[in-house]
Amino acid sequence: MSSEPLPTRTSRLVSPVDLHERPPVREMSPAEVVEAVKRARAAQPTWEKTPFEERARALKAAAKEMLRRRHEAVDLLLEEAGKYPHDALMTEAVGPLEFLSLWIKVARRHLRPRRLPIPKLAFPGKRAVTELVPRGVVGIIAPWNYPVATYFKPVFPALLSGNAIVVKPSEYAPRSGAWFQQVMAKHLPPHVYELVQGGREVGRALIKAGVDSLTFTGSVPSGKQVIKLCAEQMIPASVELGGKDPAIVLPDCNLERTVAGVLHWGVQNAGQDCGAIERVYVLDSIADRFIALLADAAKRLKVGRPGQPNKDIDVGPLNNPRQLEIVEAQVADALAKGAVVLAGGKKTGQGLWFEPTILDRCNHSMKVVSEETFGPVIPLMRVKDVEEAVRMANDSRYGLCASVWSEDLTRAEEIARRLEAGTVFVNNHALSGAMPFAPWTGVKDSGYGVADSEFALANYVRPRTILVDRNKTPDIFWFPKDDTLTDIGERLADAQLGKLTRVLKVPLLMKKRVKAILEFVRGRKG
Repeated sequence: MSSEPLPTRTSRLVSPVDLHERPPVREMSPAEVVEAVKRARAAQPTWEKTPFEERARALKAAAKEMLRRRHEAVDLLLEEAGKYPHDALMTEAVGPLEFLSLWIKVARRHLRPRRLPIPKLAFPGKRAVTELVPRGVVGIIAPWNYPVATYFKPVFPALLSGNAIVVKPSEYAPRSGAWFQQVMAKHLPPHVYELVQGGREVGRALIKAGVDSLTFTGSVPSGKQVIKLCAEQMIPASVELGGKDPAIVLPDCNLERTVAGVLHWGVQNAGQDCGAIERVYVLDSIADRFIALLADAAKRLKVGRPGQPNKDIDVGPLNNPRQLEIVEAQVADALAKGAVVLAGGKKTGQGLWFEPTILDRCNHSMKVVSEETFGPVIPLMRVKDVEEAVRMANDSRYGLCASVWSEDLTRAEEIARRLEAGTVFVNNHALSGAMPFAPWTGVKDSGYGVADSEFALANYVRPRTILVDRNKTPDIFWFPKDDTLTDIGERLADAQLGKLTRVLKVPLLMKKRVKAILEFVRGRKG
């Protein structure tokens, strides 16, 4: 097998901070991907047989090592994603052990075998248990927006469940993915955690290489291709796709807190979050005050400029040149259609920086309102009442998260239940993404996949039921058929309709049936 580096695109390997070229990472061939899956499959049975508590201890040891080596992760996050230390530490590097510990509690509870409540009259002498068994080898195709924390959600439950995994990091953040795998693999049996590097073709090769399940996080077009490809392979796929999250701001909100919350969830991570606030519907009576405060705060956020110390940066750059192009194009489209820039609105600095941007007077004809932006841009729409706000919030092909901001919590919850989203927040946004016990899921084009909670386990385990029959006599419905069987069926049907006296004779009839079956088998009747 050739060890010569395959061609890599330089545009995918530049620093978001200042555009200096980063060393290329070799893309693997389809044959190498197949071999990685084979190695994982050979290693998986031993890992599956490892008791749950031992698996948990191994993963905890890895998470603790990540914490001890957290500054390595911080350095990589700056190099590959342009994340500055205070942000990288709090949103990614500090999280693995706590996240894993919570996942262990979820998995320990929900992976236990479950005894089935079998009705004694209908199924006498039977007992059954349903076990959740690992699917085998789980493929994971990761995004680039959280180059370390993105692995917490699929890797921890997949491994806790007894699977081996083969992970493809984003081609925009290959070294972060390699660092995560290297630390984890030190504490696991060989080949339980395999890594493949490359772009879209490597992802396709991974799906075709014989994995038993796939977890994908990425764009809607790519996600739809993944779903089709997985369907052709007859494997389950959990897909978490884009978002265009709305926030509804009511007149009775805590104004200053709401401004702080909307700004944070709209601009943090440079807006590169599927759960970012990307649309704001503010009622007319509070719109001027809210918008003025929001725009003023956005102007005071610090972005990178030459020679600026790391500690003075609030908002980092975009991850890659293509993403900057999308953000610039959407803002230009909005301005051409009548939007007004109140803050930001343009590229800045030497790298892929874009100013935190507040756009007023937006509408649904604009791409910045209808399409996922994934940038530090907050479009604002003024609405006359709650009905208009709900209608417009639901007028989207996305449905990941949404939020309602109001001090009337009862009313806010009522409004929240009318919004078409996987998770809806009152006076916060996207926070449950850091909670392994809370399902992270969407509707519409945001995808049907579930990350976190017991509902996510379906992508990592399958149910297997073991039924044990303790009877020494045949079941009454076995051959041959006769009038006694019909009599029993009629009596059981009547009993379900409340005619309980009809079941009194059933035990005697059942004995008669058993005798008839045994005589039939012995050749004495029939």
